[in-house]
Amino acid sequence: MVQSFTDDFRVVWQDPADAQLHWSWDKMHTPRPLAPLGIDVATRVNEYVFKARIVVLNGYPYTHGFAIPMPPAEVFQRGVLQVWENEYAPRIADFCLRTRSADYGSMTAVELADSLGEIIKQAGEAMNLTMIVAVAFGMPTNQLADFCEAELGSDGQQLAATVLQGFDNVSAGAGGELGELATVAAGLPEVAAALREGIYDGLDALPGGPEFLARLREYLDEYGWRADSWGRIHIPTWAETPRTPLMLIGRYLSDGKMSPEAAMKRSVLLREDASREVQSRLSPDKLKEFQKLLGACRNHVRISEGRAFWQLTIDGSLRVPFLALGSKLADAGALDEPGDVVYLRLSETEEAARNPLPSWKDTAGARKEELKRWEGLSPPLHVGSDAPPPRPPDFQRAFDRFWGGKPEDSAEASLIKGHAASKGVITGRARVIMSLAEADRLQKGEILVCPSTAPPWTPLFAVAGGIVTDTGGILSHSAICAREYGIPCVVGTQVATQRIPDGASITVDGSAGTVRIAG
Repeated sequence: MVQSFTDDFRVVWQDPADAQLHWSWDKMHTPRPLAPLGIDVATRVNEYVFKARIVVLNGYPYTHGFAIPMPPAEVFQRGVLQVWENEYAPRIADFCLRTRSADYGSMTAVELADSLGEIIKQAGEAMNLTMIVAVAFGMPTNQLADFCEAELGSDGQQLAATVLQGFDNVSAGAGGELGELATVAAGLPEVAAALREGIYDGLDALPGGPEFLARLREYLDEYGWRADSWGRIHIPTWAETPRTPLMLIGRYLSDGKMSPEAAMKRSVLLREDASREVQSRLSPDKLKEFQKLLGACRNHVRISEGRAFWQLTIDGSLRVPFLALGSKLADAGALDEPGDVVYLRLSETEEAARNPLPSWKDTAGARKEELKRWEGLSPPLHVGSDAPPPRPPDFQRAFDRFWGGKPEDSAEASLIKGHAASKGVITGRARVIMSLAEADRLQKGEILVCPSTAPPWTPLFAVAGGIVTDTGGILSHSAICAREYGIPCVVGTQVATQRIPDGASITVDGSAGTVRIAG
């Protein structure tokens, strides 16, 4: 589809008709470029699930014809939560466990390389299960948001979203369990001291160290196989390299006010406050209608975060067979280290398995440097035609609540506008973080400014004083988790990471949807 492209994303198309189409970059889910093998995985999975055409420019996927799959009748007949938790999620969990526990050591490099296509196909089938419930659980929530906006005015959407918060969900559970690990470490003085000081090696030699590490392994087995963002299979998971969760435990130990448990209590209080406010502003008839709508979507956050958890766990689990092949190629002298396999294309892994020549090291090394260069580029939100395909008004509103529509323009250079996601006002130091690898730069009370967040970022919300993102709407992951942690949040600014200097003093108004940069 693409003949060539430049670092500034000017494209020469093979078919001139493709230049007349609107190709969009999903910055919320793929804010950073993908490695070559990740490109092939993302392309195959997304073509299978969304029936979209995809071009990848400098590691960034652009899609045309994106369509969310419609749920089968059973989802509506049996109830979306019932189908999701009792049928679909267990099937996805089975795929992930089988993928991680298969005996790849007994396979030859050729056998393993030849099996990757089928594994990726099964990953697409598992990913599809996370998507075919989207309309079934998202539609009732948007009906509630429409009702609250019509009856309560400009703050109706935020009130609707807030009354859905503070219930059990896997992202909150992952944060809460990490807080429990901090409690375990607090009872082991030598372990606690090491973690506070950022010393993570040699914990097994400390008194209580084996006990703590056993509990950590249990946590990682359950939550640690998530990729840090969608498609980023070149980044080790927490299960492989637990430095980030250990850093967060150390932060929790240094200040109990940062514990996820305290944040979750705030979320419940905010939900109760929002419920009382809605009740006080609606007539008895309208309140009855509100309660009916609320009952139909009360499990929104539980399903939404569960889907994201499994999507990222699918990606993280794929690293196991990839690294197994990488190990065989490294043993044969074709790669410097197992992880370099992600810098080969899928077809190249098959070729390298059959001909493990040292020249593959040069290919992987050049691609690794290319990915670093891609990280510094500034992709446009779309290429080709400027005009997106028209959407029905109801669908457009639902689309904007998740992905975020274009915010209002600001006439002031020091004022950035976005979408009001979690109420509250805070002034603090901005910490611009582009990937989870930079998580240790975030200090207590600083405002996390980032392109977007994914579920593994959630424990950072206990450290942050507020959240500002480039992407997303009021029902995006960043917005949901900010409300779960009870901190101010503005999403979908489109420009925050470019306009806000790292370390600047900013004021975030999560009710007005604004961010002011101190002059």
